[in-house]
Amino acid sequence: MAFRFPLQAVLHYRQSLEHQQELRLRTANQQVARVRRMLDQHAARMQALHAGQARDLAAGTTAAELRFAALCESALEQQRQELERELQRLQVLRDEQQKLFVQARRQRETLAGLRDRQRLEYERTAARREQRQLDDTFLLRRAYLDRSQEHS
Repeated sequence: MAFRFPLQAVLHYRQSLEHQQELRLRTANQQVARVRRMLDQHAARMQALHAGQARDLAAGTTAAELRFAALCESALEQQRQELERELQRLQVLRDEQQKLFVQARRQRETLAGLRDRQRLEYERTAARREQRQLDDTFLLRRAYLDRSQEHS
């Protein structure tokens, strides 16, 4: 008779939940990475803007151009702040998802550990049963041989 874990359906369900939580965690990590890339790109744009302003100032520029550059810089700073807020929000969501994933993994590991312990006990019991059968067979054969030698 093969080993059968009575809670296999529950274990399968826990494995499925863990997988779902892992996929959600990957998605959350991707979203955080995406916003970080956007922040890096934004920093590069700000740096390019500042370099352009320095060149324009050195070459001579009008007050209207300076005012426009200041407005551009202000708009870029607002975008940066929005991206920073979005990054913080996504990091909080990712951290919460990490906790859910760890919890799902622990629940699955608990059931898997129970299954492994039950399988080990099953295997031990089967080995003992097999050894008893071998011992009984040996004793029966020995008793048979002893009786045959007595009658000879």
